[in-house]
Amino acid sequence: MLFVVDAMKGRNGVGAYFQDLVAHLDGKVARAELVCPSLEEPHPCQGVSMPIPGDPTQRLFFPKMRELTALVWEMKPHVIVIPGPGIFSLGAYWVARKLGIPVCVTFQTDYDRLVQLYWGPRLAKLAGGLLNWLNRTLFRGSSAVATICESMIADARAAGARHPQLVGTPLGPEFVNRAPAPLAEPLDSVLYVGRLAAEKNLERFLAMAEQRPDCRFTVAGDGPLRPLVEEHARRLPNLHFLGWCSRERVVEQLDAHQVLVLPSSVEAFGTVALEALARQRLVITTPVCGINQWPALARVLTVAAADESLADTLARLQALTPAARRERAEAGRRAALAMNQGAVDGWLQVLQGCARQGAVLPKPRRSPTVAVLRRLSTHQARPGL
Repeated sequence: MLFVVDAMKGRNGVGAYFQDLVAHLDGKVARAELVCPSLEEPHPCQGVSMPIPGDPTQRLFFPKMRELTALVWEMKPHVIVIPGPGIFSLGAYWVARKLGIPVCVTFQTDYDRLVQLYWGPRLAKLAGGLLNWLNRTLFRGSSAVATICESMIADARAAGARHPQLVGTPLGPEFVNRAPAPLAEPLDSVLYVGRLAAEKNLERFLAMAEQRPDCRFTVAGDGPLRPLVEEHARRLPNLHFLGWCSRERVVEQLDAHQVLVLPSSVEAFGTVALEALARQRLVITTPVCGINQWPALARVLTVAAADESLADTLARLQALTPAARRERAEAGRRAALAMNQGAVDGWLQVLQGCARQGAVLPKPRRSPTVAVLRRLSTHQARPGL
């Protein structure tokens, strides 16, 4: 199985999702490999990059198509998985179509809502239309479509997916294997982990820090709203800013706090909330977070009402008895571990079904472009081929 992802490894939810999934599939399939850009360990298929306009903390990477083609030819994967429209994903989709390999497309980002947040109405309409057209093209040419929450199944169908399948979200071993620290008392430390971007609605978290000087608040992450967070951290003695953190440090920070808050205005799932549950921590989400749509997880989350301040939501949690809070935190870890196992099992079913579609795909025609890319790659072969 080959996973080709545009998101930077470990830098956002999509990148972490596939990093964790591939780790869990190791030993359960003959071979699972992840191709995605990385700042720390550049992948051999990773080419030049440019900063994303408006967010210098993120970069747009271009694939080395000859290396990607060589990898696909050498692996001959039963399935190629791509997470929607992106330059890496589109390159992998093209190679798969040329070689007759089944493609599984995941649908896990609300592109319409995101472009509305970042661009004006006219440009958002144009960009949203282009992304929807690309999604429809990928859905029509794929053998399977998977999504991560119930509401996105309807969106996927509306975008042209014939039989979208619901899959869970896996967890990294850092969050699962290490025994969690007990939930401390009193409940007075609150954490945010994630991108510092418009869709995360950080203003609500910062307002909570200002309204509750009796509690300790920490922000871990990076993004275009970093100056806003830094300004509040200078002004508020109870607010600490860590910048971007490795996953190991995220585990440490979750263990050092009692509550994680996900204040997003757009959030297809919210992997960090699942990670916090796995660390036996209490979690506050907003109604838009896709994680709320999983009943077993919804029972252990605290969802802020639409007209409720996060400070009031925190007060609701503090009003629980210590025993009730511990019980919810322990139930949250059990639910997160069950989601993790169910996600891996669900993905194995999706991949097996997708692989079977290879028998009915049209026989691939010889492609001069693929042949040229293969010849080029033999002169500068990537390590391990």
